[in-house]
Amino acid sequence: MRINRLISLLEDWSRWMKNDSHKLGYPDKVNYMSTGGYSANVFDDMCDKADNNNVQTLDAIIDSLPKDQKQAIYARFLKEKKPLYYEQKLNLAIDNLLTIADRRIY
Repeated sequence: MRINRLISLLEDWSRWMKNDSHKLGYPDKVNYMSTGGYSANVFDDMCDKADNNNVQTLDAIIDSLPKDQKQAIYARFLKEKKPLYYEQKLNLAIDNLLTIADRRIY
């Protein structure tokens, strides 16, 4: 995985983490009911679902990082408190994310 792709995923993850998630998991709309089984937005919906799966996978990967690296990611993308030696820990976290995400995110 390239660094640009990872940064893009991390930015999506950041938006996802900031989003209000108090819903019960029901979709906002049901395409097949409104159009009799055909939806003009099937491809967009499929891409949104794949992006959401990637963000959830990335969230699990970040959660599995060592605490200091996780704090560095949170500091960079969620504006939380920076840990000691922030830059070094962020570099290690990004390196670990590149390695792990390359195997788990398509």
